[in-house]
Amino acid sequence: MPSAPSLCLLTPTWSGDRQHFDVLSASLAQSPLAEVPHFAVVQSEDIDAFSGAGGPSTRLLASSAVLPAAIDIRRQQARRWASRLGRAGTRLSGSLALRTGGWPRWVHYTGWHTQQITKLAFAAQSDFDTVVVMDSDVVVLPHADVGDFIAEDGRVLCYEADQAATAFGGKRGNWNRQAHALLDVPYDPQQYFDTSFETPFVLHTESLRALLRWLENRYGAPWWKVLLAQPVRRWSEFATYRLFLKRHLPVDAVEWRSDALIRYLFDAADPEAVGREVHALTQDPSAHFVTIHSQSSGRQLWGAEGYAPYVVAALQRGDAALR
Repeated sequence: MPSAPSLCLLTPTWSGDRQHFDVLSASLAQSPLAEVPHFAVVQSEDIDAFSGAGGPSTRLLASSAVLPAAIDIRRQQARRWASRLGRAGTRLSGSLALRTGGWPRWVHYTGWHTQQITKLAFAAQSDFDTVVVMDSDVVVLPHADVGDFIAEDGRVLCYEADQAATAFGGKRGNWNRQAHALLDVPYDPQQYFDTSFETPFVLHTESLRALLRWLENRYGAPWWKVLLAQPVRRWSEFATYRLFLKRHLPVDAVEWRSDALIRYLFDAADPEAVGREVHALTQDPSAHFVTIHSQSSGRQLWGAEGYAPYVVAALQRGDAALR
């Protein structure tokens, strides 16, 4: 009888999301996923700030242990540039890079881009059959289960949104278009429009390595160079991986599941209201995870420190009610 697929969780993170990470860790610790190995890849210069973070199943790694040295060095340089220029200046630099075909180069190595590379690099190097990406702003609810990430019949599992084709536009339109261009697939947004970009996101490591080999064979360069050469903010590791599964694996090799078990809270300005919403979700068997939109980039006036006590208390009440 074949053994069950091996599984781990992965969270790329940095100091700006430490409070979110603590809420994620607290939710994991009292969930059915508490014993699943949880790897946190922390930006190298922030690793000391995460001392003692997580629980017994947490393993902290510096990004320098996962990324090629050249990427981690350029990521740190990009972080310094972004700090000097601020959010507006960084976005302006990104817009300039789109117009010039890539200059300034540093903007390709900002945290959002290199975290995508971190996810893929970790999974490609992993000995686990399945790596589940779980961002810092995710809260694990009491109905979560290891079965959320493993197909019963041994197929590759991947989530997708149960939505009809959407008008071609916005950042998701860019991600869809660039994934098709990268994989040499003609794109008709009325026939296919990928809208599922929340985590948890399931990466089947064997299939991921096949994607990375394909990129290297197609473009004659290391896969990470291929991806970091894409237009800034226009590419998505999730869109690329999911399209690869759809086009390069046999139709019956993948189990496509609705991502309806992943919920989303965008407004966390009222901490008590967030606590009430999370508690309501703990009573809903169809809700297994909720993303509480992270605002560490400064776009809004809240952080996890405000709602954290209410969310943890809501999870404790919800867990107690289920026992």
